[in-house]
Amino acid sequence: MIVKFQNGEERVIRSRPVRHLNNLYVSAFPNPIHLFLSVAIEHFNQSEEIKQINFPKCGKNIGDDIYILDIEENGTHECYNHYIKYRSSSIVMLVASLEAFLNHIIPNDYKYKTQRTRDGISKEVVFSKKKIESGNVSFNEKLDTLIPKMLKRESFWDDLQSEKISIKNLYSNRKNIIHLKTNAEDDLTAYFDTIDEILELDIRDCILSSISFMNKVQDKFIEYQK
Repeated sequence: MIVKFQNGEERVIRSRPVRHLNNLYVSAFPNPIHLFLSVAIEHFNQSEEIKQINFPKCGKNIGDDIYILDIEENGTHECYNHYIKYRSSSIVMLVASLEAFLNHIIPNDYKYKTQRTRDGISKEVVFSKKKIESGNVSFNEKLDTLIPKMLKRESFWDDLQSEKISIKNLYSNRKNIIHLKTNAEDDLTAYFDTIDEILELDIRDCILSSISFMNKVQDKFIEYQK
């Protein structure tokens, strides 16, 4: 559809209506990369708000700096529950945004040449974009090798080393959330390590690192809206 804005500019946009009852609600189709990133930021902010506002209200002081949130019979405290929920969602959606961005920036006709070792023999292989997206190239390999090679900028990460480490930590955390692998013998310790990592991860730094990476690849791809 063609949309005319208040400044007189006309633009062709792609739309996808949403059906509710007998009506269709039409608007511009959103860019999933920006959409997922926005969700990640919103949910991180919600988790911070819970920690700063709700925790002090709900916690009972039992020591100089220790507060207990009431433990309910059917689960943990509601505030604590929401805190972990929003942090987990923020991590998952932030990686979804990064993965979508990586797929977005690779040209449809791009061929990725690299080395693979099988039965002790190393040989050159070539991956099309379809094969890259289907899992033949890992997330970390895309960051380390594919992106600099595709952009023909071998020094791409030279001034973004801390950002790359942050993004890789984020991705590792997200994998643990999705798979929830455990060798624990009981429910008491089953997911403790994963939850511990969720609570310790610096999500704010991961968000800023992801934005810096995207904008280094494509200038002003992410802009802040007041």
